[in-house]
Amino acid sequence: MKNRFCVIGEKLGHTRSPQIHDLFFSLKGEKGVYDVKEIKREDIGSCRDFLLGYDGVNVTIPYKKDVMKNLDRISEEAEKIGAVNTVKKVGDKLEGYNSDPYGFSAMLKSRDINVAGAKVVVLGWGGAARSVVHSLKEQGACVTVVSRDPSNVDEKEIRAISYAILEEECAKGFKGRLIVNCTPVGMYPNEGKSPVGESVIARFDALADIVYNPMYTEFLRIGAKLGKRCAGGLYMLVAQAMKSQSIWRGEEVDEGISAKIFKKLSYEEALKNGLNIYLTGIMSCGKSTLGKMLAKATGRRFIDMDEYIVEREVRTIPQLFAEGEKTFRDAESRALYELSLEKGLIVATGGGVIKRARNRDILLLSGATVFVKRNIDNIIKTADCSERPLLSDGAEKLRSIYAARKSRYYASAQAVLNNDGDEKEGLEKLLETVGEKEIKL
Repeated sequence: MKNRFCVIGEKLGHTRSPQIHDLFFSLKGEKGVYDVKEIKREDIGSCRDFLLGYDGVNVTIPYKKDVMKNLDRISEEAEKIGAVNTVKKVGDKLEGYNSDPYGFSAMLKSRDINVAGAKVVVLGWGGAARSVVHSLKEQGACVTVVSRDPSNVDEKEIRAISYAILEEECAKGFKGRLIVNCTPVGMYPNEGKSPVGESVIARFDALADIVYNPMYTEFLRIGAKLGKRCAGGLYMLVAQAMKSQSIWRGEEVDEGISAKIFKKLSYEEALKNGLNIYLTGIMSCGKSTLGKMLAKATGRRFIDMDEYIVEREVRTIPQLFAEGEKTFRDAESRALYELSLEKGLIVATGGGVIKRARNRDILLLSGATVFVKRNIDNIIKTADCSERPLLSDGAEKLRSIYAARKSRYYASAQAVLNNDGDEKEGLEKLLETVGEKEIKL
């Protein structure tokens, strides 16, 4: 199979496409070339010969519409959207497709966000918003587009309103399933901004942001504070790239590959930017011990999340549980959100932090999460149940607790550390896992 591809755009200094596709080739055990080519605006309408030099080409802003002049055939979906981001060479012909709708739907699916029959609000009306709206309509959502100039929204069966109207309707009690940011507000280097405020975000169950740099935008931070489900744009970027590969290859790429590449990219991005390192796992797996040792070895600040909760709530863990497990879990979610706003911490989380979906979202968005895995039999032999309300019936209960949580530990972590040796061996493994050495997929 031929594997010569390229991405074209006006400014591509920060593109992640080569990294994503190179990881794909690695997972498939294939060799491939993925080039980057910046093209001047005046040349995009006559670059057919260049496009024919590759088996497939990705197109990014601002050329997704103008590149269509070079193509012999355009898919029905791309025609409806009015933009092409994937070009496939077939003989001496060029075909155009758009993989963004698939990428967006895959992003929602990865966070278990279902919009069928639901009210969804999309912020912005650029090219990306058109793809998102197309995807939402295909999923059966009732879509409203919010734009600074609603008269520009020409999509059929779509209600268009201004930001002022959105705020008014939310103040009057409007409730929606999902709100999607399709604007560049909050994108690097202009971080710390959100296209809408807390009073609007509070009226939705979930948020999705197509911005992927930073991963944890201000828009998503507000949603996390309010306990909403949050989906970040990096997963969409990876999934749409894998859809391009499906188009070029003529066969569907397994969804699991998108998940693996996303985890690797988000993990390495978090480490590169000095974000928090979260250690998750069942109680007594060694999170706190290894976390303290790692903090000493790296000069980072260590936080034991249970101790943080006790100090914050001015009550012991048993006292919080005495009021009901929900009381403790609420305190745990508040604590995780607060810690997610900081950088450079090493956080040993509680064993049940992954029970709540919104917590799992925060772990993946705000840092590098390592699942500390230890043989359950070894844990039961040494577990201290005296201060653990969930183990009041004895350590054997750990088996059922771990069985119920195991899949969530894996889902919310980007790396796994097997911790069945001694402390020194565990630290060596952890240092390697969070260091500069290659992270295995």
